[in-house]
Amino acid sequence: MLVALAAASVGAGARAETEGKERAGPEAKPAKLRLSGFGWWGNLERRNALELLLDEGGTRAEFDGGFIEDAALVLNSELVEEGFFAAEIEAVWRDAEGREGRARLDARLSEGLPRGVRATELRLTARPGVRAVVEKVEIAGLTALAEEEARAYFRPDAGLFTPDVVRAWSEGRARRGAAELAEALRSQGYAEATVKVAERRLDEASGRVELSVQVEEGPVWRVAEAKVEVAGGGEDEAGGLAGENPGTEAVTRLEGAVWTRARSLDAGQAPRRQYQERGYPDAAVAWTVERGEVAADGRARPVTVTARVERGGRRRVGEVGFAGVEKTRPGLLEQRTRGLRPGDWFDPAEVEAARMRLARLGVFRRVEVRETDREDGTRAVVFAVREAPPWEAAWLLGWGSYEQVRVGVEVTRGNLWGLAHRTRFEAVQSLKGTRADYRYTVPTFWEDTVEAAGRVFGLRREEQSFDRVEYGAAVELQREVPWIEVLATAGFTYEVLRADDVKLGAARGGVDDATVASFDVALTRDRRDNPIRPQAGTRWAVHSQTALPELGSEVRYERLELAWAWHRALGEERWMHVGVSQGWVFAGENDAPVNKLFFPGGESSLRGYQQGEATQRDANGRFVGVRSAWLVNWEVEQLVTGRWTAVVFLDVLGTAVDADDWPGDETLASAGLGVRYQSPIGPLRLEYGGNLNRRDGDPAGTLHFSIGFPF
Repeated sequence: MLVALAAASVGAGARAETEGKERAGPEAKPAKLRLSGFGWWGNLERRNALELLLDEGGTRAEFDGGFIEDAALVLNSELVEEGFFAAEIEAVWRDAEGREGRARLDARLSEGLPRGVRATELRLTARPGVRAVVEKVEIAGLTALAEEEARAYFRPDAGLFTPDVVRAWSEGRARRGAAELAEALRSQGYAEATVKVAERRLDEASGRVELSVQVEEGPVWRVAEAKVEVAGGGEDEAGGLAGENPGTEAVTRLEGAVWTRARSLDAGQAPRRQYQERGYPDAAVAWTVERGEVAADGRARPVTVTARVERGGRRRVGEVGFAGVEKTRPGLLEQRTRGLRPGDWFDPAEVEAARMRLARLGVFRRVEVRETDREDGTRAVVFAVREAPPWEAAWLLGWGSYEQVRVGVEVTRGNLWGLAHRTRFEAVQSLKGTRADYRYTVPTFWEDTVEAAGRVFGLRREEQSFDRVEYGAAVELQREVPWIEVLATAGFTYEVLRADDVKLGAARGGVDDATVASFDVALTRDRRDNPIRPQAGTRWAVHSQTALPELGSEVRYERLELAWAWHRALGEERWMHVGVSQGWVFAGENDAPVNKLFFPGGESSLRGYQQGEATQRDANGRFVGVRSAWLVNWEVEQLVTGRWTAVVFLDVLGTAVDADDWPGDETLASAGLGVRYQSPIGPLRLEYGGNLNRRDGDPAGTLHFSIGFPF
């Protein structure tokens, strides 16, 4: 905000007084500038910004009156925008002879500085005064929107404890609120809608502001007739478009619909795209609207809309080249742009598809397209790229209630052999375990649709009742299935699974040491709005692991896991989250490894328990791994203020020692509260889950601190 305000205000002050504005020479002592009244960090930020914006980054031997007035104007503008309607900046200075001066400068510069000011020391202090806060909004003439929704444009909410700065009043904020409300009405077809703040009542002693807003909705514009016109006629001698008028059907479907800007943009895409597919890369659509008479009831106005198509020149694909390539093999680039064949009609969509295929290789920081028209009627295309550094390394840091601190390192090597192959090594150490993973990925294993990877892994972690040891290797193929929007993975894993220092119950079952060869299949569909902090959308996943002696496994079993998550906004500051999961281990007459049984509980499971403590117990109170476990997580999240949210949750778990006893022979439930801080790496969660039906030996509840969304 400071930069934008400074750009608008520099020069509005007393710039006429420029004489004596000297830059510090080699022997000159630089003038000193100090700010106060904005807080420690705010003072530092604003001082640096003022020196950069008003002094172009140079060093002054002194500050003249023009500089001081411009600086005060910038700072006052920011204070006024934050609701301080009577803000002033107090300027105190000292010149080279030691003479002091002071002045108070308001946002209008009602009183200027004495002429001839030459300050070698300058302090600018904010005197904000009372903040104006919108407390009441009255809206007249509104029927198309709920009044609560419209009021939020002038008096927004930001949680249970909305800070005053969010609801601060200024003339600029009021104008923006009116403009945004008018645009919201136009998006519903009220094209003639106007909104103005008819009256503003400000109590200067308390800062309380009451607004009266007048809305003139006007009639709804409804399409009576929709048509397409092509500049220069609908025929093309060279292209065989005689008698065709692409996009007409999509446009005529508008008839009877409410006319809005968004609808016009959508409908205009059809004729534009159809002409582009036929070799008119610069085709554009402009709309004209003819208004009819308003209906007798004043609620609707019929309009005739015309999509006027400007085709531009017809082009064929010319030379296709690359710029900025240093290590990537030309054959790989040509394979990714194979859809652009010289001599074909030039289609911008195919150019963009080729650009995206290049970007998905993961070896370029930037991929840009440069197009040049040739005299022979072709358009040359050059893909200008900037290759990413081959080596990258990053520290990993996390926290979980059970493992506590997790520290690791990740090292990646990209674009091996110039073929976009990449390797990644990751090692993580926590207070409970050690994990290492090496992965080699071939993103172009089968054209640009199938990615192949091989990995070697190892894990040793202390669980509640045994020490988990796992190491092995795996290969997998991965492909996006666009027509159902699913990511599919299939692979083969060969691993050694061992359970050391086992303290499980006598009826636990399970194999302590086994070599497993398994076939793995996974399907995932993620339609959440944000994978780090989801507020809307769904995600589901299916993962199956089948271990067979025919593949070289010492045991036979199938482990099947299903998961589904649903997120929905309840207004603008409240969200509901639901997660459902089910896991089974089927082993028939055989038994599965202990490492593959389920031991539920923890910060992302049943939150009244620590990791693994919610599994079943035997008669002696010792833990037993289960072969069936279903879990339902339900929570409501409420914005409190800024990045802070509060959450109330209920977790319900059902387990069975034998998978055939589904839905289970034991059910546990936890309910609790928590607070979250929405950080860039995910929510920092502090949550307490209390157990509603605890068994002998179970805790009354558990406090969790962790990072990341729970499901």
